[in-house]
Amino acid sequence: MKPKHSKYKNTGILFELLTRQITSETISNSQPKSVGILRKFFGKKTTLLKEYQIYHALLNKKFNKDTSANVLIETLINAHSKLNKSNLRRERYNLVREVKENYNLEEFFNAKIPNYKIYASVFHLLESQNANPLSIVNSKVSILEHITNKSIPNKPKKEMVMEEYEKFDKETRALTYKMLMEKFNDKYVSLADNQKVLLKEYVYNVSNNPKLKAFINEEIKTVKSQIVDLSQNVDQITKIKLNEIIGLIKPLCKKSSIHDDNVINLLNYYELVNELKSTEQ
Repeated sequence: MKPKHSKYKNTGILFELLTRQITSETISNSQPKSVGILRKFFGKKTTLLKEYQIYHALLNKKFNKDTSANVLIETLINAHSKLNKSNLRRERYNLVREVKENYNLEEFFNAKIPNYKIYASVFHLLESQNANPLSIVNSKVSILEHITNKSIPNKPKKEMVMEEYEKFDKETRALTYKMLMEKFNDKYVSLADNQKVLLKEYVYNVSNNPKLKAFINEEIKTVKSQIVDLSQNVDQITKIKLNEIIGLIKPLCKKSSIHDDNVINLLNYYELVNELKSTEQ
């Protein structure tokens, strides 16, 4: 039997979420509390940093040969077995407690994690040495396949760009985000205020699916109501077309993920509302 995976106990995920928080706070010009938390719990002398380095190696190191990958895995398992587990549990507990004191814990941990299955496999591998051998083998196989995975031909350009972006250190990522936002503001200066707000929410919360979904659903509700009201003041043919559009405007369901199309649709609804309002003037 293997231990149930928990984001609260997964040091790799904890580090990833904190670095994302740094980026979010940097581009929103809010007080960067996450920087202090990261330095405190992942300082040079902390056991958490030592464990994170093991996670980082298993998630990012690549080999073409299975033998090399196996040597890496066994070496890192051995290194992890020598960590002070008492210190590790205490530091991790205190880290989560401090996160809870500074952020909404549910929102913080609800962020979507790329390679979540690999993070979970690393957790199970490092925490399951006394577990069912089959579960250990399954975790090892998943990590082995990840380490030896070769680049996929014809991978979408956007996916390749995001992979390159994820390789940046946290300072470079923050700076890149800030530059993108400045270019965005220059290029889309003619957008209406509601469209700018939506795009900025999308940028800030792209990894926080529940928060972004709540925002989009609230906006869908508002824009649908606006179109219904504005449809009362148009000719009959336009009203029929608007009624068809109104029938298509529906909130996102609980199980669905946020996609670019959802944002584009809402932008178009905003544009429609703005056009209808302009014809009334």
